[in-house]
Amino acid sequence: MPSSRLRVFAVALLVSGASVVAATVRGDDRPAAEALLAPVEGEAAKASLTAASIKEARAALERARRMREANDEPRARLAEALGRRWAEVARDLVRAANAENAAAKARLAADDAGARADRERSLLEEAIARQGRLQAELDALQAKQKMDRTANVGPPSDDGGRAASQPSVGRTAGGSAPPALVPPGGADGGAMP
Repeated sequence: MPSSRLRVFAVALLVSGASVVAATVRGDDRPAAEALLAPVEGEAAKASLTAASIKEARAALERARRMREANDEPRARLAEALGRRWAEVARDLVRAANAENAAAKARLAADDAGARADRERSLLEEAIARQGRLQAELDALQAKQKMDRTANVGPPSDDGGRAASQPSVGRTAGGSAPPALVPPGGADGGAMP
């Protein structure tokens, strides 16, 4: 029998040693919870968002303190772990709110950039249309000037185009030669017979 008691004692010693080592490796949750709560409590803009989780974390840490005073170490550690989890929830809520704000700003910037691009595109299309209209007007003016330079002066004649190439000096508005003027004194130049 004494050997079985010895075995049980050895196993109990190993288990308690392992739990002490695990607690030492894991560390105390109270300092971690306090470190998480300090910056979260400083976020006044997110106070309404994190108020419930901060309240729960503080309550769990207070319970852990009272349990430690009552020498209930295992439950005190559990309460501190709970307080740490609530502090992590508060931290994550702040992070999520900041990420949502950044996403909203990025979305607004993208919408603004899209609207700006649409405005620029419509201005470009208007400028292209204006350029097309001005080019059409310029082409029409150039064609009209070309036609004015090559157009005949007067109505077309039956002489096959010779009249258009001859100077119009001495011609009437109809394109025919003026009637011959007879000098005073007769056709023979005023000489007497």
